[in-house]
Amino acid sequence: MNTKLFMDSSNNQWHKFISILLLTGLFTGCSASWHLNRAIKKDPSILKPTVVTIWDTIVTPPIYLADTVAVPTDADSSVIDNDTVRIVITKYQDKLIVKTQVKEVAVPVSVQAECPPQIVQPETLRSKVKDYLLLFLAVSLTVMMFLYRFK
Repeated sequence: MNTKLFMDSSNNQWHKFISILLLTGLFTGCSASWHLNRAIKKDPSILKPTVVTIWDTIVTPPIYLADTVAVPTDADSSVIDNDTVRIVITKYQDKLIVKTQVKEVAVPVSVQAECPPQIVQPETLRSKVKDYLLLFLAVSLTVMMFLYRFK
């Protein structure tokens, strides 16, 4: 096997050289930290955390209580009802039956949560061109490999 790239004039060696050159160019791009530092230099406000207020409601379940009191005299039934309590008093034979229901109480609660900063940038023409160029390179490399395999 010949290891010298430029000495052998076959297409195989040139294809390998071009592939290595393209892959080296693609893999030696900028790092993510470099892009982040550059974005921070352009707009330092992206490091400020976002505070989001979340509203929630706490609902207490209803409580049912029943109590019986013996009363020697006759009486009629009555209902006491307001926003939080419903009391029903009923006369049964020589007993007074009291039923109490504590209604649900909705308590609104606000919670503030700190969210990490969100960086949203509109897509520029430069990024679109870069994406299409990478797609073109990938397709052309695939076609080259496909054609080379069937020669």
